[in-house]
Amino acid sequence: MGAIAKAYFKPQQIAFPYMQELRDDTKEAVSLYGMENEFRVCYEHVPSLLTMRCVVRVGDRFPLWAGAGGKVLLAYAEVGIAEREAMKLKKITENTLTDKDGFMKELANIRACDYAISCGEREDGILSLAIPIFDRDKRALYCLSIAGPSTRFNEEKVAELIPRMQEMCTKISQQLFLI
Repeated sequence: MGAIAKAYFKPQQIAFPYMQELRDDTKEAVSLYGMENEFRVCYEHVPSLLTMRCVVRVGDRFPLWAGAGGKVLLAYAEVGIAEREAMKLKKITENTLTDKDGFMKELANIRACDYAISCGEREDGILSLAIPIFDRDKRALYCLSIAGPSTRFNEEKVAELIPRMQEMCTKISQQLFLI
């Protein structure tokens, strides 16, 4: 019975109520991401309540090396994976980090504070915050990300959300991995 339950259980079931609460309070788009092979994949998405917004669909794939969600997943991945992804760095926007040493330092900074912020790295004008969802071994198998246009979703608003989202991700981790 346990194997059957595990086969049908999805992290979205645990994360969705938190995502919806966060979206309802901020009106911004909230996504649940995981790493699959060489991509950040959207497992769940709650769209913004506003007309100017980030558009992401469940199943969308993005590079791991650009954007807060991908970088927070990479920061806790095996060193070889991060090194492999660092070799792929290329400009998507003017804000995309392409310096390998700078990229590896940023991953270290993410590990030190347990969050990533991205401003226009993958798409101009979009600011995003991603928080890891850890398993028992402190691997970030998933992350929760909130994103919106930087004209209204600015670094001040993001800074206010960090402790709240970290608390949410801790609760999700506890429920997912019985920590």
